[in-house]
Amino acid sequence: MTTLAPHDSRKRAFDLRAALRSVLSLEDWLALLLVFMAAAMYLWPIAGFSDDTDEGVYWQSLRAMAAGHPLFSSVFSSQAPLFLPSVFPFYMAFGQTIAAARIGIVIYALVGVVAIYWLGSMIGGKWTGLIAAMLLVVDFHYALQARTLQADVPAVAIEILAVALAVAASRHFGRWRLALAALAGAVTAVATLMKLVEFVALVPIALYLGAPLLRAFDGGEGRIRRPTPVGLRIGAYAAARDLGLVAAAGIGATLIALAPFAGSFGALWHQAVAFHLAAARTQSASLIENMHVLLHEGRWEGVTAALALGVALWRRDWRIGPPLLWLVASMLILVRQVPLFEHIAIIMAPCMALMSGLAPAMLAPVATRAPGRWLARAMILITLIVFAGSAYIALETTRQAALAQPSRLTQAQMAAIQSFTTPGEIIVTDDQYAAAATGHDVPPELVDTSFVRVTSGYLTAAQLEAIITRDHIRVVVLATGRLSVVPGFMPWLKEHYQKMADFGDGNALYVRLTPGQTGS
Repeated sequence: MTTLAPHDSRKRAFDLRAALRSVLSLEDWLALLLVFMAAAMYLWPIAGFSDDTDEGVYWQSLRAMAAGHPLFSSVFSSQAPLFLPSVFPFYMAFGQTIAAARIGIVIYALVGVVAIYWLGSMIGGKWTGLIAAMLLVVDFHYALQARTLQADVPAVAIEILAVALAVAASRHFGRWRLALAALAGAVTAVATLMKLVEFVALVPIALYLGAPLLRAFDGGEGRIRRPTPVGLRIGAYAAARDLGLVAAAGIGATLIALAPFAGSFGALWHQAVAFHLAAARTQSASLIENMHVLLHEGRWEGVTAALALGVALWRRDWRIGPPLLWLVASMLILVRQVPLFEHIAIIMAPCMALMSGLAPAMLAPVATRAPGRWLARAMILITLIVFAGSAYIALETTRQAALAQPSRLTQAQMAAIQSFTTPGEIIVTDDQYAAAATGHDVPPELVDTSFVRVTSGYLTAAQLEAIITRDHIRVVVLATGRLSVVPGFMPWLKEHYQKMADFGDGNALYVRLTPGQTGS
């Protein structure tokens, strides 16, 4: 057996470092450091308590899936069909806790950071990718949702990856181009099946893969020219081929992903699509109100994105076009959203981060002379200020999340649940998080008892009574005011159950009456 001399070991280590330096640039190392920093920030409050209603809903949904209840046919789910299955493997692998599910979200968030670095590097250089990744990591909603059991970050991360694959396809030829274009279409389908609004990725994908057609109109130096018939025909053929592959792969991936739900497709459509349409009809929000929400939520990165747009118009640099139209399409979807929850605004984050990251690349040709030099310095300073401000907010909210404790009311409700139930007993409640935190499941049809479901008529007193009777539910906990507003439910509950703990404001814990008892 041969052994390495000490100087041979040192030489091997030196060679490895030299090899890494030849492969990874300074920007790559900084991006890698950024990923580790993001992971530390997102994982910090991973086991913290949360009062997020949606987290309780999805936690109970995962518990029901782990118990063998299928989505849609048994487990009520208003989310797109691939969200919960995309988190379920992490939930099972890391211990079937809320922290286990959140670890899956963190992993998707880091995929999004790497994907936007790759995407930015391809369209504007590695500094563009690094700036875009920096701004995405500390974006308020991205940082918040990166540790929250919701669909937003996984879907956005996969959306960014789909766009990056399309850009990679546009930079290759032959089989690689076709394979990457098809993969972009399949990944877009996956993102859309995780959250339906992510189909907006088709806008930048169409622009990047439609570049051969657009180049026929390029007159150089930002000018538009009249295309020649031959150039138009060649460009149209190449764009149609690539986009046809995107469409075909997207349709194929959708059919494969939906195949497991073939027997419950009607319920899937009813819960994941028709439910939201019905909810939109029961609520109202003006375009002005929604625009106010969007402008408020995107105010930080919106500053640098707007300045980058100004630079692009001055320089006639059309690289800003796809991210800008991506942002416009996202905003058009959001302003029509009813109800518009603030966390949905996360789909604007990658567009604005990319636009901001492009500014230095667009200013580079004029950065050696005034006024370009001063403008470049100003853009760098403003970007650093935005990053620092966003990072402070992200870190502060992360610290607060790590230290969060249940309120006194929630503690009282959880204590009452533990006092009046046996371990593992199935209960009915409108606080699914508290139930899971105390080790209790709810009936799979009642993992979601949101106000939206109640007001849209998708949860009725008759349904509640039938499920409670079928499963012989002994304890019902009203903790958030959601179940108590279901028309006709409270009289039935008081007739068959006795109030054993009162939490105020109509919230209470009820225990089923034994024969001969009278209700309260």
